[in-house]
Amino acid sequence: MTPHPPANPVDERAAIGQSGAGPQRVVVEVLVCGSPDRADDGAPSVAARMIGDHLSGDARVRIVGQLDIDDLLAVPAGAAVVIVDAATGLRPGQVVDLPLTGLIGGQGRVRPRSSHALAFAEVLGLAELIRGRPVWGRIVAIGAVEFGLGAGLSRPVAAAMPALIQAIRGAIEQVAGMVPIEERF
Repeated sequence: MTPHPPANPVDERAAIGQSGAGPQRVVVEVLVCGSPDRADDGAPSVAARMIGDHLSGDARVRIVGQLDIDDLLAVPAGAAVVIVDAATGLRPGQVVDLPLTGLIGGQGRVRPRSSHALAFAEVLGLAELIRGRPVWGRIVAIGAVEFGLGAGLSRPVAAAMPALIQAIRGAIEQVAGMVPIEERF
C-alpha cells in the first residue's frame, strides 16, 4: 500500500481552531474513487472536475482511484471524509448519501464497485482499528450500469450528474461539523 498524502497539507490547528473549544468547522477530505477509463466508474472523477473549483477552503479533493486503507489513514485527525464512488445494488443513476457509521458489519445493498481485495466495510473497519478512532463522514454513491473499458457515461448516469454533484456538496456541508470535539485533538 502506498500512502497518499492530502492534496493540500492541512494545518490541524486551523481545522480545529486554536482553543479546540466549542463547535467549529473541520476540514473535509473528499476521496474520489473510480476509474475514468471504465465507463460509469468514471462518474466520481467527472463530478470532482465539475465541483473542484467551487468548494470552500475547508474541503480538499483527492482522487484515490481504488479506495485503500492508506487513503483513510491519511485523513488528518479532526477531519471528516466524504467518499464518492460508483456502486452496484442501486438503480442506474440513483444517488445515495449514507453515513459511514453503521456500514461496518452491515450487509447494506449499496456496494461500491471496485477490485478491492477487501470489501468497502472491511477497508473502513481496518482503517478505524489502525487509527484507534472512527472515520467520521459519509459516502455518496451513484448507481452505475457499465464498468467495462471505455470512457463515457451511460445515459442514466450522465443524466444524474447534477444530482451527484448536489449530493457531494450536501455531504460536505453535513460533515463539516460532525467530528466530535474529543476527536479533534
